[in-house]
Amino acid sequence: MRPRASFAAAFLAVAVAGAGVALAQGVAILAIDVFDSHPAPARPTARIDNIRDVQRAFWRCWSPPPLDETVRQVNLTFQVTYKRDGALLGKPGPIAFAREITEHERAVYFQAVAEAIERCSDMPFTDSMGGAVAGRWFRIAIIDKRRSKQTENSWLTTKTF
Repeated sequence: MRPRASFAAAFLAVAVAGAGVALAQGVAILAIDVFDSHPAPARPTARIDNIRDVQRAFWRCWSPPPLDETVRQVNLTFQVTYKRDGALLGKPGPIAFAREITEHERAVYFQAVAEAIERCSDMPFTDSMGGAVAGRWFRIAIIDKRRSKQTENSWLTTKTF
């Protein structure tokens, strides 16, 4: 029989094999791409049984601040950890921004992160998921693509001779 810590590490390593999710030194890194505003963020209600479910839950909890001349898009990262029962454990980790931001932007994004963390607590973990992730950090990377230019497909659609 494996010790609990080994089981949890193996579970996380297998569970994060999808795109947008990675594992680094025991921290699950969840990348969330934001392409549009999210007008109705919601608390997770479905049972969370794997890392992809955690990623989807954070996507549903996140509501990016509206962009205007005082608030521009920015990629950011924050960390949270949960207890076995899905309650938040301790304080969230610091928020890191991918560019220099103004004090106003900092306040707006701190509020958005605080609201998302509040919405995503308590996580409705299944018993096995709660045991696997209890006390481990989730690093949430919000990739804001709301004003990014999308590349157009330049592949040929018809062939003529």
